[in-house]
Amino acid sequence: MKIGEFSKASGLPVSVLRYYDECGLLSPVFTDRFTGYRYYKREQLAVCCCISELKAVGFTLSEIKKFFTADSGKREQMFLQKREALTETLKRLEALQEEMTGVDFMKISDEVILKENIDVPFENDEEVIGKWEIVGILDEYSALGGEKRELYFLPGGEWYWCFGWTKGKLLYSNGAFSSVNDYTLEHRGGELYMTIALKSYDYPKSGKTETVTLRRVDQERYTSEGISRKDRIDFPFVNDERVLGRWVVFGFIHSKDGFDPNEPGGIRDLYFKEIEFFENGSCTSVYGSEIIRGDDKQVWTKGYVLRKWNSTACAYEIRRSGEKEYLIIEWKSGDYRWGGCDTNYYVFVRG
Repeated sequence: MKIGEFSKASGLPVSVLRYYDECGLLSPVFTDRFTGYRYYKREQLAVCCCISELKAVGFTLSEIKKFFTADSGKREQMFLQKREALTETLKRLEALQEEMTGVDFMKISDEVILKENIDVPFENDEEVIGKWEIVGILDEYSALGGEKRELYFLPGGEWYWCFGWTKGKLLYSNGAFSSVNDYTLEHRGGELYMTIALKSYDYPKSGKTETVTLRRVDQERYTSEGISRKDRIDFPFVNDERVLGRWVVFGFIHSKDGFDPNEPGGIRDLYFKEIEFFENGSCTSVYGSEIIRGDDKQVWTKGYVLRKWNSTACAYEIRRSGEKEYLIIEWKSGDYRWGGCDTNYYVFVRG
């Protein structure tokens, strides 16, 4: 289930679900490592119900998190302690204790991830080339189009962000999920409309597609580079002794307010592995199995990593907690460059 669907089913606002993810209380079964979109299983609705019930009888979120990971003996002890503090809720606590005995709330079975072959021969369709506005979509939290609610069909089927195309088909790939989605065209009132049968994350299980309607805005022959969001990256070099050296990834967060040195947060299979800063303004980054180095590709100055290869200036800051220093860097993915979304953040510690 997409986060919007899960929000409606659970009765919890999307902002609350995001916070539960950031604090490690209730994580989605799958998070797109490029876009940050979250997906949940229906079985996790029971976890939401238990969280709400435990909160109602006085448990804090920190206590609930410990409760979910504790063994049966520790859970018993926590109930006894809570009874002493909240005697008026004793009856309700006993009912909850009986209901939750022997249940592993954190065990979520693996989902089947759709990975269709998107390496299909290109066939041109001049009618679709240009900019399209998303005018009808069933789920406001769909990844299609991002915050801008627009989609581009580039000449020659050129890929941008997660999208490519060939005649009659929109191709989608975010690295973990890939799909081939049929589209049809219809002229109405002097305008051209496209209907896409979009295969959602639930498609392998449900077999159902999401109907998305687009209206052609223009027939310009855009390029991937031409439509991307670009930052100013010509800042002069200013030294920063604190940032020098090698930093290794600690976690991924959706806002700096969600930073907790005791909890990495976010997704677990992290893409941005490490970064090293040198005195002359050079820096080297490791993304997955790829190493980015060379001043023609990226440099740094005080407060920013300047990624020339995609024209983004990623602000950084250093925070200290106890004996450790943490480096928080903006993560400007395709969502930022083409989708109009806000940045997320990677957190690093000294290597």
